[in-house]
Amino acid sequence: MPDEATEPSQSELNHEEPHGRFFLLAISAIAFAGCLAVAFAGQFVTATPATGALTESDLVEPSTWLGAACVTVPMFVLLYLERGSRFFWLRELWELSGEVLGPVVARVTFAELVVVSLFAGIGEELLFRGFLQSWLGTYELLVALVVPNLLFGLLHWISRGYAVCTFCIGLYFSCLLHFADSVNLATLMIAHSLYDLVALMCLAREVQRRTEQVSC
Repeated sequence: MPDEATEPSQSELNHEEPHGRFFLLAISAIAFAGCLAVAFAGQFVTATPATGALTESDLVEPSTWLGAACVTVPMFVLLYLERGSRFFWLRELWELSGEVLGPVVARVTFAELVVVSLFAGIGEELLFRGFLQSWLGTYELLVALVVPNLLFGLLHWISRGYAVCTFCIGLYFSCLLHFADSVNLATLMIAHSLYDLVALMCLAREVQRRTEQVSC
């Protein structure tokens, strides 16, 4: 018979819930602030302007939002394949995300998911594609496309496969920013944030569904 004293009560679980939400928001805010600090300090020290320079008008241009929606299409296809694939290495990407983020993401509100997604989309694009790609581009194009995204993948390390997938997505973004005239930094910020939001919502829904099945 299990020791009842060792099993957390429902009230204890509910008490822990705000801490998990605070942790996710705090980590996201710290990462966002760090990305901004490094990006702006780097631009100041190296006198390097951001790639695809961001202007206020970019955020309200319909073409920017339409471009961002188009950019996310291959990413949503990948997300769909991750969730339903029979290939272990592809399915593993989704399972690992669920193990790491699922328990916390399932407890946050939609507004909090939006904030977390915006922090990631704006901060990471400004640092990796905005500053690093622009700065390294003064030396060699291949270096500018590969090195920032190696760092991008390593900083998202959950597993080797997850890091490789993140590297490929970052390289896709970098190539669009460099070669597609219609894509600017605002386009990538919106696309990145939109993808993160949808992925986190899907992850939260799946965790909630599994919880309901277990409780039945």
